[in-house]
Amino acid sequence: MATQFVKQRYSIDLVAQQALCEHNYARLMKLLPRWDRVDEQRYGIHYGEHQASVCFLIQQRCPFTSMLEVSHEADWGHWLAPPVMQVRVYHDLRMAEVVSTLNRQHLAARYDYPNSNMDLPDEKAQWNRFLGEWLSHCIEGGVSLDSWNTASL
Repeated sequence: MATQFVKQRYSIDLVAQQALCEHNYARLMKLLPRWDRVDEQRYGIHYGEHQASVCFLIQQRCPFTSMLEVSHEADWGHWLAPPVMQVRVYHDLRMAEVVSTLNRQHLAARYDYPNSNMDLPDEKAQWNRFLGEWLSHCIEGGVSLDSWNTASL
């Protein structure tokens, strides 16, 4: 008797996605306490013996929605290009989500698999989890590289 496997299509868990975006917003506000007045903030972090910096650059600031670029420079950058993420911040909803990354102008909520770019079905969810991990790492072990942050808080 042969068993036939039917692959289930990826289903988006909206509650989990919203919770993750809310947590990412809270993490961002912890890292960027002067969101409304400072356009760039850098944090130094360590990965074992390696050092890196994470830069948060506010590209567009609006009353309800803003755009933020999150980039990463590291001493191992010559062999592995660190990702750059565009993050849309929804102030009225208190949510932040990755909307584009690498040379991708748009991340879809779901991808069919396989596809020509080899995107995973939950590619966008994975980028949002990655952002959350990165932000948590900055909160837990990051050191501000901007003098205004430590001098005026």
